[in-house]
Order: sequence, then structure tokens, then C-alpha cells
Amino acid sequence: MKKLTQTAFQRARAFVVDQGRELDRRRFEFHFEAGSADAVVVALASYQNDDGGFGHGLEPDLRTPTSSAIATTVAFQIFREIRAPADHALVRKGIEYWLATYDESRQVWPIVPPAVNEAFHAPWWNYEKSAETFGQFLVNPRAEILGYLHDFSDGVPMRLLKILTEAVLEHLDSLPDEMKMEDILPSIRLAETKALPNRDRVWEKLVRAAAHSVVRDPEQWAGYALKPLWLVSSPESPLAAGLAHEVEMNLDFEVEQQGEDGSWSPTWTWYGQYPEAWEQAKREWQARITVDTLKALRDFGRLPNLSRKQKARPRQTVDP
Repeated sequence: MKKLTQTAFQRARAFVVDQGRELDRRRFEFHFEAGSADAVVVALASYQNDDGGFGHGLEPDLRTPTSSAIATTVAFQIFREIRAPADHALVRKGIEYWLATYDESRQVWPIVPPAVNEAFHAPWWNYEKSAETFGQFLVNPRAEILGYLHDFSDGVPMRLLKILTEAVLEHLDSLPDEMKMEDILPSIRLAETKALPNRDRVWEKLVRAAAHSVVRDPEQWAGYALKPLWLVSSPESPLAAGLAHEVEMNLDFEVEQQGEDGSWSPTWTWYGQYPEAWEQAKREWQARITVDTLKALRDFGRLPNLSRKQKARPRQTVDP
């Protein structure tokens, strides 16, 4: 079993501090230096628009300042990460954005707005092709958004929750067990929603999907592949037992993948599109991925000299 050395951890810290966005610096402090959840929220607030949605490159591959469903899911991932309360002002505005942009006729949220084409963006964030690329939005981003509506349900109409929950669970049941990465990841975030009715039904689907969809060959993990750690977010995950060997291999792999500058880098590019904007996005991804990787190494006991129990954070509250 390989662990990150103290020197390697300090190199990762230096990269985040020197190169990372304020948001990722605050996230690092929250997880590893007793930083406050409120400081994370303050950093996150700069990405929120008046309509309650998030933009401004919060999702680094999407540079438009305009609010988008995908960028707003990233914000809610962070709200969940820091255990923000449902009555926090930023959370409430985000929920209002979800309710205002819901397409009731199709029971979905378009993943990006038309304005995406007016700013630098990765090739896959193309508005005209987005519905085709993302399966008419029936899983991504709908399943993940449904999870957040249950998590932060104050003010969410119960009828909407009931209709959407039934629609999403039925659609997930209809999918083949070999699911696309773009569908399985938001489905995991849905399943991680403790307030979700029939949650076990989603996990049962994901256990089958993970067995069919995970990439087990370490040689492929350096590319854009569904790595075991993208499926198993913690040792407590219901997917952990079935992928235990693969997760251990993946942890060894991540220890080895740290760059000389201390960071972990994205395994994708923009394929030559907007090269200068990509370099900025890449740096932002590096800091975000570095924090995420350190968090995973901590949770699985791979950081130097500290057990997972010693590194676990106490529950914190966020001021409304």
C-alpha cells in the first residue's frame, strides 16, 4: 500500500496555495487546516448570479458568466461537502434558480444555456448539441438536481418532488446496466442523498452499473476513463465492497500520479480549442483535482502519519 509522503503533501499544499483559486484554497483549509465552512461559502458567493444560479467559470471548462445547470450542480456539490444548511441565503437562491429554470413540459433542466457559445468553453459544452450529447438531460443533470432538491427541500413543492422522483427512478431502471460515465456520476450523487425515497433502489442499480462500467486497467486511468475512485467516494460507499481491489489499485495509482509541481492534472484537454483559455482552465482544474485527490487519500488512510479517524473533520455549521 502506497502512501503520500509528508514532502509530497507539502508540495500539493504549496500548489493549491500558490496556483489555486480562492475557492480551492478555502476548500483545502476546510479539509486540512481547520478552516471554516463560512470561508468556503464566501469564496463560492462570487460565482453566483442574481438569478440564484452559478457561472463565471465555476466549472472550469465552461467560461460563460451566465448561470448554467451544470455550474450550479458544482456549487451544490460544495454545499453538500461543507454541510451548508438548507436555510442559507446562497442555498435558497440556488433552489429558486432550479425552480425557475425547470422545463415542466419535458421534466428536465437543460444542462447549459445558449450563452455558452459566446464564451470560451470545452468542445463538449456546445449548446446546439447538448441535448443529444447528454441524453436529453434525463439523467445528467436531472438526477443530480433531484438529489439537491431533496437535500435542501425547504420551499420545494412536494408535488414536484414526488413527480420528479418517480420519473427519475423509472428512467434509471430502464437504462442498461452498462451506463455512460456522464450518467453514472450524477446518479451516484442522487444516491448519496440521504433524504431520497427508495434510495436503496438507486444503489442496487449502481452496484450493477459499477461492475459493468468501471475501468479496471490502470493503463487507461491516465486518460479520460471511469476510475474506481470516481465511483467510490468514501470507504462507506455501498459500492466500496464490490470494487475494493480496484480502489486500492487506484489509490496506489494516484499517489504515483502527482506532478513535479505538486498537483494532480486533468486527464482531458480542449483538443486545441481556445489554447490560452484552456491553460487557465487547466490550472483551475489542477487545484480543484488536487484538493479532491488529497481528500480521497485522507479518507482511505493514504496521507502521511495520520489515520483516517485523526484526519476526519467534525461537523461544522455555516452561518446563514
